[in-house]
Amino acid sequence: MEGRIPVITGCTAAGKTAAAFYIAESWGNVEIVSADSRQLYRGMNIGTAKPSIDELKRFPHHMIDVADPDTLLSAKWFAERAMKVIEEILQRGCIPLVVGGSGLYVMSLAGLLDPLPARNDDLRNSLLSLENTVPGSLHRLLGGLDRTEAARTGIADKVRLVRAIEIALLSGEKPSSLKLGGNPDKRFKFVFIEKDNTVLREGIRKRTSSMFSSGLPHEVESLLKAGYNRHPVLGVTIGYSELIDHMEGLCSLQEAQNAVETHTWQYARKQRNLFRRLPGVISVSGDPVKVEAALLGR
Repeated sequence: MEGRIPVITGCTAAGKTAAAFYIAESWGNVEIVSADSRQLYRGMNIGTAKPSIDELKRFPHHMIDVADPDTLLSAKWFAERAMKVIEEILQRGCIPLVVGGSGLYVMSLAGLLDPLPARNDDLRNSLLSLENTVPGSLHRLLGGLDRTEAARTGIADKVRLVRAIEIALLSGEKPSSLKLGGNPDKRFKFVFIEKDNTVLREGIRKRTSSMFSSGLPHEVESLLKAGYNRHPVLGVTIGYSELIDHMEGLCSLQEAQNAVETHTWQYARKQRNLFRRLPGVISVSGDPVKVEAALLGR
């Protein structure tokens, strides 16, 4: 892997962490760089499947617990910070192993996204307020700004709708015309852990059940008591948003758990479509030995 930066990607519950730990143990000089957009936040442990304290001690980890959940960190922010970490790891003569399922963060890190306008929280809050007042407004607004982008963005996908409108208003360009592929860093080597739909969905079901039984409701309650609320992070994070709905009396605990399972499955399908488009990506099963072989080009 000399001169290369290995990346293990895959859908939620695909087995990325197990493969990463196997490789770190096998190679010996590995430092893991998390590319999970929610493991960045302190206090969000169970719902993000964050490595345990013992696992964090066992292998060096980076980009975990670097911020509180009162500021939504962008993919650009992540890429800049993570790249600095990676260069420091390389200077130590070690291997930076990037592991995570947040597609836009992985793509931004690898230089696969175009430089776009920075987030504008005032604009975002105004757009979300508009959507809350008149549901469907964001999709109609985006349709007027960029019909192509609106056609490929779901009417309920507030995060992507807001970002697309933000890009259009701040740049004066259509978001669909700006997505040209960035400036790829060819040092990155991608391996995607592929799972059969039935196996993946069962894994998601088991993980969701385990998270709830391991104390996810208590974790969300603790975050709310600490003064955090839906905005800007918890309300756009699967597992936390649904439990806040439950705590506000909008659904039962079982309904919240069912919703988490459904939303995680929907997200996994989006992950799969995105990761399959990574340049030179190699798809393998979740067997750690095969993941290692793919990274080494065997």
